[in-house]
Amino acid sequence: MKWLKQKYQNSETNKHIKINMKFLLLLSISLFTLLASDAFITPSELKSSLEDKNLVIIDVADAAIYKASHITDAINSDVSKFINQEPENIYSLMNSQQLIQKELRKLGINQDSKVVIYSHNTNNDILNSSYLAFILLYSGFENITILDGGYMAWVFKYERLTSSILPDSKDEGNIVVEPNKHLLVNRDRVLSTLASTPTLDARSPQMYYGVERSDKVSSIGHISYAKSSFYKDKFLRDGTLRVEKELDEIFISGHELNSSDEVIVYADNAFTASMEFYILYKHMGFKNTKLYEASLLEWGNTLDLPMTRFKWE
Repeated sequence: MKWLKQKYQNSETNKHIKINMKFLLLLSISLFTLLASDAFITPSELKSSLEDKNLVIIDVADAAIYKASHITDAINSDVSKFINQEPENIYSLMNSQQLIQKELRKLGINQDSKVVIYSHNTNNDILNSSYLAFILLYSGFENITILDGGYMAWVFKYERLTSSILPDSKDEGNIVVEPNKHLLVNRDRVLSTLASTPTLDARSPQMYYGVERSDKVSSIGHISYAKSSFYKDKFLRDGTLRVEKELDEIFISGHELNSSDEVIVYADNAFTASMEFYILYKHMGFKNTKLYEASLLEWGNTLDLPMTRFKWE
């Protein structure tokens, strides 16, 4: 009977260990979700934060659209100012560290600010929001979030909290730009890791497959070994982000990515690749995600670099 009692006790101990391990796993997943979820904010969460003195709300729409109606006290940002507009900048690379810092300070962003960015739900606007978010991440500033569903989601719930009155000018901010250069990769890095590093093409499937051509890009198709991962597929028709389970199915089950993997994201340029990067890096917690800044403006116009057409990889 003694051995039977000992066997029962061991069985109960193992059961408790399994339960505790399961609890710890669920707890770690929950904590990860909480940490990652600040990449997007709901309208109700934003409303509850309106009294926060450190809050900076940025509208990335065209100036005329912004002036017609915007979230009360939101300020307007011309995101194109963060891109070097010199004619020789044929790859649409970002501006210098000094100019980026100057523009961010004009927006009133301080080191302790909490920045909420929103779009007016057009395709260009949505990418404006993610590109500005990327600029802030590159600048070493992490306390940023994008309004889930954009301006239309806000109007649906809080139409009275909109205005056509321009807010008072903000004091110049004190943000200090300290570039996170590890967020970027260049052509040589992409070429040296072909077939060994997961690479995602954030353009439409038609452009990836090669039945449509990207603007200003000579070659048709995609960087060899890259997978198609259209950034728009991460959103529902109302412009809100898909739930965690579906994003996991896309990136973890579908693309077979691990959160520790180095992942390279590209598109036509950094602007059009920025939302895919933002979702992976900020929302999913894939902190080793890199953005190929020059993207196809460089790769697709350098004719000896490997491109693949009419093939899903």
